[in-house]
Amino acid sequence: MTDTTESPTAGTTDSARTVAVTGSGRGLGLLIVKALLDGGSRVLANYRTPTDELTALHESHPGRLHLCQGDIGEESAAEALVTAARGLGRLDAVIHNAAIIRDQPLVTMPVADWDAVQRVNLRGSFLVTKHALRLMMRQRYGRMVYVSSGSAVLGNAGQAAYAASKGGLLGLSNTVAQEYARYRIRSVVLAPGLLDTGQGAELGEDLRTQKAGRSLLGAGRGEDMAATAAFLASAQADYINATLIRADGGVAY
Repeated sequence: MTDTTESPTAGTTDSARTVAVTGSGRGLGLLIVKALLDGGSRVLANYRTPTDELTALHESHPGRLHLCQGDIGEESAAEALVTAARGLGRLDAVIHNAAIIRDQPLVTMPVADWDAVQRVNLRGSFLVTKHALRLMMRQRYGRMVYVSSGSAVLGNAGQAAYAASKGGLLGLSNTVAQEYARYRIRSVVLAPGLLDTGQGAELGEDLRTQKAGRSLLGAGRGEDMAATAAFLASAQADYINATLIRADGGVAY
């Protein structure tokens, strides 16, 4: 029977929490780091390529933002991220945000492109989960937040590799929730729709307008999605578990 007694961090403020974020250099990942810092959390930010924005955040939050450079598709990067958390005393939550795209029609997609997407988007999340779980099991508490995509839920032409990798996160998340409930470890998937940051910001104007028209609320704000991810990593979201949360404004049909 699962132990349902109160978690060690229930009722605490975010200032008592340590949260790791992958893919933090730019786009949604960077916005999530900002939201967590604004809420008072200590943040471990994984990134592959340095950016001026992340460096500036690090300089303005000494002692609270810890940078962990590494290719999340390599196990050594996952180990380094969790080792850094262990040095801070605990790891309350991980937000799995790192992702790449190689969009093209399925019939012309090179196997190398398919493998590259799975390596970062799905394998990377597996590796970080594997090592983070060991620390969370010892402290008997933790939250996993997997950033998926509306493409994984609805499909999207040209995004077979990306949608498959993001869809795999749901199976990973639900299994984590089932396997480690006795350690008070929760897991949830967040599936954003079209945003004004990251991939959404790189679309041409006509295509962006077309895709935004498929949502009842149009394109979403990156800052709002970052705030949602930060909430899901908080103790206030501890009863949200083993589920997928769509944040796409509602699909028009």
